[in-house]
Amino acid sequence: MCRQLAKAGLVERRVVNGRTRNFWKGRFEGGGASTPEQQPISTEEEPWFWEGNVQGSIAQFLIKRGYSIIHIADPRRREKGKDIEAENHVGLLWVTVKGYPKGTLKTHPSTQAAIWFKDAFFDVVSWRGERKDVTLAVGLPDFPRYRRLAEKVLWLQPTIRFSFIWVSQSGQITLEGDL
Repeated sequence: MCRQLAKAGLVERRVVNGRTRNFWKGRFEGGGASTPEQQPISTEEEPWFWEGNVQGSIAQFLIKRGYSIIHIADPRRREKGKDIEAENHVGLLWVTVKGYPKGTLKTHPSTQAAIWFKDAFFDVVSWRGERKDVTLAVGLPDFPRYRRLAEKVLWLQPTIRFSFIWVSQSGQITLEGDL
């Protein structure tokens, strides 16, 4: 993930005390810094809808909107917690990000997608209970299955106060809600 972010110009990789360290270059303060053009971060080894690629596209989008990235979870290590923690002049933003499953011999991708969606939605509900003042969002690749599931929970959006961030195959972002 960090190599992909470095390729996109968001992270600088340096050797410090014999170990490769990653330094976030995407800090955006006061509107004076330039940010890289929004582009999908994809690799030949992972499809565009892999969680790490979706996460990278969302991080780029947030930087362009004036957010500073505080933390990005490592999806390869299945790091727990908030997938993206960001901040702007208004306050904190926590984003839960899911990719789209490839499926297995026993589980159809659509079935697994419903489980991942429910996990993301539970994150938002539990985080709202944790802090009332944080902006919350669910980041997903733009697939019809996820869109249908989102339609079923839109009625809760004003109560829980969260947004959907949709990432298309081209890296285009569609926002449903307020950030």
